[in-house]
Amino acid sequence: MMPNVSQLVRNKGNITLPNYTESQKASKIEKKANGNKSVITYTVVFKNGSGAKLTPNQSTKIDNQLNKLSNEKSLKIKKVMGPSDNAQTKKQLIAKDKTTQLAQVTVKDDNAVGTQVKKLKNQLKISGIKTYVTGADALNDEFSTVTEKGIQKTEVIAIIFIFIVLILVFRSPIVPLISLLNVGVAFITSLSIVMNLAEKVNFPISNFTQVFLVVVLFGIGTDYNILLYNYFKGALARGLSAKEAAHDAQKHGGRTILYSGISVLIGFSVLSLAKFSFYQSAVGVAIGVLVLLAVLLTLNMFFMQTLGEKMFWPSKVSAGSGKSHIWYGLSRAALAYPVVILGIIAVAAVPFLVNSSSTLNFNNADEVPDSYQAKYGYKVIQSHFSKGMSAPATIYIQSKSKLTSQENLADIDKLTQYLKQEPGVKTVTSATQPGGSKIKSMYLKNQLVTITNGLNTSTKGLEKIKSGLNSASSQLQSANISGSVSQVQELADGTSQLQAGAQQLSSGIDQYTSGVSTVNNGLQSANSQLPTLSSGVSTLTSSSQQLTSGLSQLQSQVSALSGQATQLLTLLQSSGQDTSAAAGEISQLQSAISQLSSGSSAVSSGMSQLQGQIPTLTSGMSQLASGTNTLVASNSTLTSGGQSLATGSATVNSGVQQMNTQLQQMSSQVTQLEEGLVSADSGLETIAKGNTTMKTYLDGLRKSYVGDTFYLPKATIKSKTFKPALDAYMDNNRKIATITLVFKGDPNSETTSKQLKTIQTDMKAQLKHSSLKNAKVAVGGETSQNNDLRTLANGDFGRTALIMTIGIGIALIVVTESILQPMTIIGTLLLAYEAALGITRIFSKSVLGDNLLSWNTPFFTFIMLMALGVDYSIFLMVRFKDEPMPDLKDRMLNAATAIGTVVISAAIILSGTFAALIPSGVTTLIQVALGVIFGLIILVIILPLTLSSLISLTKWHDDRMIHRKKPEKKSAKKDDSGDAKTE
Repeated sequence: MMPNVSQLVRNKGNITLPNYTESQKASKIEKKANGNKSVITYTVVFKNGSGAKLTPNQSTKIDNQLNKLSNEKSLKIKKVMGPSDNAQTKKQLIAKDKTTQLAQVTVKDDNAVGTQVKKLKNQLKISGIKTYVTGADALNDEFSTVTEKGIQKTEVIAIIFIFIVLILVFRSPIVPLISLLNVGVAFITSLSIVMNLAEKVNFPISNFTQVFLVVVLFGIGTDYNILLYNYFKGALARGLSAKEAAHDAQKHGGRTILYSGISVLIGFSVLSLAKFSFYQSAVGVAIGVLVLLAVLLTLNMFFMQTLGEKMFWPSKVSAGSGKSHIWYGLSRAALAYPVVILGIIAVAAVPFLVNSSSTLNFNNADEVPDSYQAKYGYKVIQSHFSKGMSAPATIYIQSKSKLTSQENLADIDKLTQYLKQEPGVKTVTSATQPGGSKIKSMYLKNQLVTITNGLNTSTKGLEKIKSGLNSASSQLQSANISGSVSQVQELADGTSQLQAGAQQLSSGIDQYTSGVSTVNNGLQSANSQLPTLSSGVSTLTSSSQQLTSGLSQLQSQVSALSGQATQLLTLLQSSGQDTSAAAGEISQLQSAISQLSSGSSAVSSGMSQLQGQIPTLTSGMSQLASGTNTLVASNSTLTSGGQSLATGSATVNSGVQQMNTQLQQMSSQVTQLEEGLVSADSGLETIAKGNTTMKTYLDGLRKSYVGDTFYLPKATIKSKTFKPALDAYMDNNRKIATITLVFKGDPNSETTSKQLKTIQTDMKAQLKHSSLKNAKVAVGGETSQNNDLRTLANGDFGRTALIMTIGIGIALIVVTESILQPMTIIGTLLLAYEAALGITRIFSKSVLGDNLLSWNTPFFTFIMLMALGVDYSIFLMVRFKDEPMPDLKDRMLNAATAIGTVVISAAIILSGTFAALIPSGVTTLIQVALGVIFGLIILVIILPLTLSSLISLTKWHDDRMIHRKKPEKKSAKKDDSGDAKTE
């Protein structure tokens, strides 16, 4: 049962690279980053239908449609990156001319690319905006569609062409139908086998498997049928029955077909030894050849035996076969002038051999016509963005630990910055540079500017503080605290004296009252003791004057001390201390002193009056006695006042002494404060100098290479602000990071491929001494895949070509039973291949407008020419062996003349079959078709020349060896005869 060939080819026919290649390592990391699920990233292109700039309203519609994608469950959306997501995406995904915007849509891979593309287009359809969905997978899917349509065209054209050619060759409509039926059965059977093997056991297939089955089987199948039918027709002409003729054709023609088929089978079978699965997919043709041989050598027998001569109706079966005048002339010239012919061929081949090494085109997008939407979107990207934007490269970094540490992020940023300096690189984006450029706030240069600005502000603040401290120090110094303390000390000393004087005064008052009492008692006898009294009054007057004078001084001192105490209390009050008690005590002291002074003045005045009235003392003794009685009466009040004065002065002295002690302590503290202010001023000066030094150092650091160092605080790394960048360029576990790299040039060009190789080497060297030295690093994307493809295809092509050549050579040795003939045939095939490839390159450039050959054109051209071209050499050499003539030259001339028509007819049919590939529109198929056609034309011309030249040189060599042996035999006979006569 035939499986769904179209879907099978889409699912398993894409080019797959070995697991050890760089791009496949990157694919594995990508899959792991997406939860071990394969994903596909499409690029959606939005272009204004009028060609003008997209309006804000249109941009809003684009954003709205992209936001709705998350609700589309059938698409299994993994991530959407829109052009207006943030400032970084605006910079990357909006064209400079504002006419085009891009979006990256990542979906789960469900092996239905075509369906996903259609759903995306329908979901994102916006009026007035042209929408395209492109990307490597979308282009590959469209390439499969192009190839599929091309195969359908090829099948129809090939069948019609073959039918017409067979009618012209055999002049019968029945022969073409039988031939096509045989080949058709073989094709359908072999296609079913190959596709079932691909479905069940992952047999290697490609987009070209079916189309090459068509052209090879219909091409060589028709060739084999022509050969077989010619043998059958000749046998019938000789009078054999249909059954006998069929067996004769099977014996002679079947042997040639078997030899040729086995050689082709070996040629395609050895491709299984290739490392590249794309090259291995050509093994499917070997299965087709095997089935073809079985069908042709069995089903044809049935038709030949059944139909007999009717098979060639309406033409009649005639004896003899057509002769090729072209091959006759070529073979005859080569047999006559072998060295000259080989020289001409060698000279003609030199230009093609010299230019055999040339650049190939690895851009699969060129295989798709511009009319397809994915290809058109691809071209829009290259027109409005850098060419590299159509297929950015992605660098994957996988670590065992989280990559969000400060050191790892710094190394990622360092790598990002390093990659920007690589030649050919347009932009590089990563978690630390999501917009493709540095975020200044993430670098020490910007951060140090903030710090130095802070230092400037700090220095200005220090200057203000220093100025304030200097002002405070000046105020403290101008306050003359030491002088105030000295005054308080004088006050304290005065209050001490006051207290002592008050005590003396109290004692004096006691004595005074006692004396008054005594006087009062003595006055009673004053008359008799008047002289004595007069003397005592004088003494008393003198003492009262001294007392008055002392009290005046005391009062003056107390007033002075009161003023100073008031100033001191005011100062203390300003410093926050409670001075109310001391103020009260000083008031009481002043009041008591005032009373004392008042009493003293009264006494002094009385004594003065007494002194003045001594003369009249006698007459006034009665009055004096009365006065002393009055004094005696006031003795208690005076004594009480003296005691109060003594007590008050003691209290005042105690308060003043306490105040003096506190002021002394405060004076010490003020002194320490002054010293502290001086020290603080000195310290601030040191800090200011330190700030200046630090600013100078940091400015130098900022301007040096260190200023470009990336640094993010841990809090910032964990912040919501930085999270979008981490989500875009890291997996959920933060152990896989990506760096997106966009090239300036075409990402599929050889120049870009060389640049990528340089980047890979430099990147490994860069990471070798970083914190990421143990991380797995791989580059993915189309450029990386093409780079791996380029390396693998070029390397494996040489290896596969050598294996195929050896396999065909061994088959030829068996068939020809010679060494020189297989070597000549292989040399001829290789020469035809190089010349055909060179002509195809020139034709493609000048006529088709393709400057380069597709990367797989040389491979397919080689295997087709080698595998199919060997048929014609086997046709000729088998016929050469069957010729009965003894002379080698005659045998070759007859063989070339007889088989030439068959070979030329077969070459025309095979060329026509491959020409059916040209309308397919696929560049590779067109170039392969041209290469095979040119190769067959060259082969038809040089094959009789090289093989005939070889036979001629072989004959010349054999004749020379014979001539050398004949003289030796003659001399030996003479020697024998001479000896006999002597005897």
